[in-house]
Amino acid sequence: MYISSLSLSKFRNYESLSFEPSEGLNVLDGRNAQGKSGILEAIYLLATSKSHRTSRDVEMIKLGEDALQVSADITRSNRNDVIIGIDISRTQKKTVKINTVKPKRIADIVGQLNAVIFSDSDIEMVRGEPSKRRRFMNLEISQISPQYVYSLGRYKRVLDQRNNLLREIKMERASFAGLDAWDAQLAAYGASVTKRRSEYVAALAESSVGLYSELTGGLEELQVTYKPNLKIETDMAEGEIARIHLKTLAAKREIDMSRATTHSGPHRDDIAININGLAAREFASQGQQRTAAIAIKLAEISLVAEAKKENPVVLLDDVMAELDEMRRKRIMEFATNCQTLITTTHLSDLSPEALERAAIFEVEAAQVRRI
Repeated sequence: MYISSLSLSKFRNYESLSFEPSEGLNVLDGRNAQGKSGILEAIYLLATSKSHRTSRDVEMIKLGEDALQVSADITRSNRNDVIIGIDISRTQKKTVKINTVKPKRIADIVGQLNAVIFSDSDIEMVRGEPSKRRRFMNLEISQISPQYVYSLGRYKRVLDQRNNLLREIKMERASFAGLDAWDAQLAAYGASVTKRRSEYVAALAESSVGLYSELTGGLEELQVTYKPNLKIETDMAEGEIARIHLKTLAAKREIDMSRATTHSGPHRDDIAININGLAAREFASQGQQRTAAIAIKLAEISLVAEAKKENPVVLLDDVMAELDEMRRKRIMEFATNCQTLITTTHLSDLSPEALERAAIFEVEAAQVRRI
């Protein structure tokens, strides 16, 4: 899988851009704040329908403009080629297009293009709050599982409806009898989300543990474990998970009504990331945390390739300068068979061998020129 052409209009600092990366390694070189990261952000937006840099879509619209457009032609080896696009407006809802057709749901664009991004924010997945790790699961599983996209969307909508009802109950404007219907739906969709998270994190752990050992010369051990909010067992069937969720909702109904929010379910899940048996978030050095994030991201490349039967596009957003030579080499080995886009402020951060086979582009003031 690779991007044959990328078009931007009113995106970040770009008035317009038509960019044709090579099928292999692409290096975007330039000073900070010139637009290098914006290209990678646009690609990730097309892959997931979300930015990895902001939760507010309007922040991607060029200052002084009303709307942006991003589109790309994608060449795929295991599926038909596809053209995808996203329009974001300050006044209207976000829309997506697949081969010029608007699908019913924005989520339908997810997985049309598969991309794995490495950026400075990856370390927050290790040391940040649980919400960072839940977002990681949501974005990455969504790329390989349409069922997960559907179940997660439905779960969030039902959760909002249940919480709205809980607030009405607390203000004595509604009866708790209406909770039964929402609980049944929440348990069903939540079980689907929980089951797929459990399977994904188990596969991620199996691969990332070995990679971390390689990156540390076997001197340290990484443990990655799914921590569901519900008390379930590994390999439990989806139906049993739903029954446990429903039972837990009933047991916590009084506290839910008193606090007007839902206290049980996958919206409170986490991933435990430990190094040598200790929580990486609290006890690991920044170097250990960064290495753990790299191992998890490298494992992600393998999982996407296995699930989709073709390699994802790899995006390296100004991360090479922070790494030693061995870690740079390991990342580049994984990226060899993928279309890869690297941003850098110094070409010297890349090896002569990498530069020799790369298409190098100079980015300055939102203008891209191949060197």
